[in-house]
Order: sequence, then structure tokens, then C-alpha cells
Amino acid sequence: MRSSHNPDLSPEPVPVRRLIIAPHADDETLGCGGLIAKYPDECAVVVLARPDGVRTNEFNAARDMLGYKRTYFLDLRDGYVGDDMHDLVGRLDAVIALCQPEDLYIPYPSMHQDHIAAYEAGIRAARLSMTTDHWFTPSVFVYDIAAYDVNLYPTDLRWNVFEVLGQDEVERKRLAMAAYSSQAVIGPHPSNDVEHSARAIGSARRVPWAEQFALVREVRG
Repeated sequence: MRSSHNPDLSPEPVPVRRLIIAPHADDETLGCGGLIAKYPDECAVVVLARPDGVRTNEFNAARDMLGYKRTYFLDLRDGYVGDDMHDLVGRLDAVIALCQPEDLYIPYPSMHQDHIAAYEAGIRAARLSMTTDHWFTPSVFVYDIAAYDVNLYPTDLRWNVFEVLGQDEVERKRLAMAAYSSQAVIGPHPSNDVEHSARAIGSARRVPWAEQFALVREVRG
């Protein structure tokens, strides 16, 4: 496990408000880029699949554009991150215990097997455990990765939480997505039209721009 913040994953916790679980480098931007740009000092990202050198450079450029610092890489095989679910949950447990987030963001379980694995492992890592050193994340949200519109199994998730964004945050999300040039799609695609998507989500809630999330659990003091 690699970390740009703490390579040895010291047992000493370094709390962060929001932890985003990304199956691949770019999912954090497409799903939560506006949120991260809005709260860069409150966010950390853990990437499950090992990016190659090109995508690592793109990830770093996107991270700089969004303005956050803390990242963790689980270095699992792309396309097979869920092959050992027990190991995956354990690795996420370790990052969550280190970050002690108030809010955990996990991807919608769309048709990509890594996204399904990330969702299922994230839900398990957010469990209430009888183990005393397990961190219980008070609030859990599912984020939308609009690149996939087919689901392999039904859920009761609904887009019912909307983060209002400003124009600067939408623009930084657009530029961060543009940094992932190796993942570029020619023609109409959600990754090519970040501003339009944010405007469509926001206008339906009477705000200029927004990102959408599904609430799994919320505990507020």
C-alpha cells in the first residue's frame, strides 16, 4: 500500500473530514471532483486499482487542479480489485482507521466489476464492528459515476443529497477530468461535458450547479 501522505501507514491517526474511495484513478474526479474542489483541505482519496505510469501522472495533475493533498494507493490489479474481498476490506479498514473520516464516499455499484467491489467493500468497511480499533464512519454516501448507465443488480439507492457547486469548482472539475487524456472518449460522453451535467443536476434543484449523492447513513452531532 502506497501513500503520498504517509508511506508506512503509521498507526497514529491523521483525521480527515471526507474520504473518497475510488476504484480507479479518475473515478474520484468524475464522481466527486466538484465536492473535492469545494473542500480540498477536508478530503483524502484512496485509489484501489494500480494505475500505470501515465495514469499516475494524470492523477497527480488532476489532484493538483482540485487542490487536495492526501492520497492512498492500494495497488490492486485493475479489473480484479474484488478478487479477495476479505483482503480488500481489511486494507480499507486500515486506511479508514488512519483517516477517521466523518463522511465516507463510495461509488455506485454500476456494471464495472471494480465499482461493484469498491461499493461492497466500502459498505463493509463502514460497518459497526465489535473490534475496538475499528473506526465507525458516522456518515456514508454513494457517488454517481455517470460513465455507466447499466446496473447489474437493483439497489434501493436514490439520488437524494445534492452538493451545491460554484462556477470555479465546476471549472476545476472540468480541467481535472481533462488531465486524464489517456481515458478520453471521442464524442458525446459525461466525462466530456462536466459543466452540462452539473448544471442539469443543479437546475432541477433550483441551484446553478451540483453533484448528486445517495445517502446510506448519516449521524450528526
